[in-house]
Amino acid sequence: MASGEPAALARNMTSFFDDDFYRPPAPTTAGLMFPARSKQTVRGFTLAKTPADQHWRQIISASQGERETCLLLLAMPDLWNIFDQPKTVSFVDFDGKQRTHRFDYLAHFKDGSRVACAVKPYEKVERLNFKSTLAAIKRDLPVGFADKVMLVTERERHRVEVQNAELLNFFRRCPDTEADSVVSDLIDRLFGEISLTELISKSGLGARAFRAAFRAIYAGSLIANTRELITNNSIVAPSGENHEA
Repeated sequence: MASGEPAALARNMTSFFDDDFYRPPAPTTAGLMFPARSKQTVRGFTLAKTPADQHWRQIISASQGERETCLLLLAMPDLWNIFDQPKTVSFVDFDGKQRTHRFDYLAHFKDGSRVACAVKPYEKVERLNFKSTLAAIKRDLPVGFADKVMLVTERERHRVEVQNAELLNFFRRCPDTEADSVVSDLIDRLFGEISLTELISKSGLGARAFRAAFRAIYAGSLIANTRELITNNSIVAPSGENHEA
């Protein structure tokens, strides 16, 4: 084999869109980058692939609260895309001054609606009278930017829901179409409640079925209480449950 052939072969192989070669996650689309270290921010990122994305990408956060909010948004079954640190918007504050604000996230949903999310500690919201500021921002939002604004504090983030959302994001990073298909077929034949232990046993796939069922819950195929930690003992039911007369 000629010395140049391996390199040429590698180039040809990596030209296929569906090959198995590793692709690093795409960088964040954020309009503002935080310093890696500062007294005001704790910068980090979450790896995610939304329905609008072809590949995994980074979504940045400047606090644990922002990271938790990001995970909860990603867990919504009707989410289409999420943008971190979108472009700033101008508004006239309650004191009559012209100001700008940058939301932490702008979530796009499958029905075409958009929600702008402001993430702040509750103490800071109260101290700065941020609800009045947010009302002014909402009043002056440019047409088409968002249909709704949402304030998210630690009071809106349920601790167990965040734990489940984080586990979901991890399971999504390990796709298993075979297990998803097997569990989907089992769900189609369900007519009532069942424990995940029983569903997993019927699948014969062990932990692979647990991960698939977990994904199915957040895809809307299974109903479960996501404010309780999802385990093998969790009770689930098909979302289109049919009760015979």
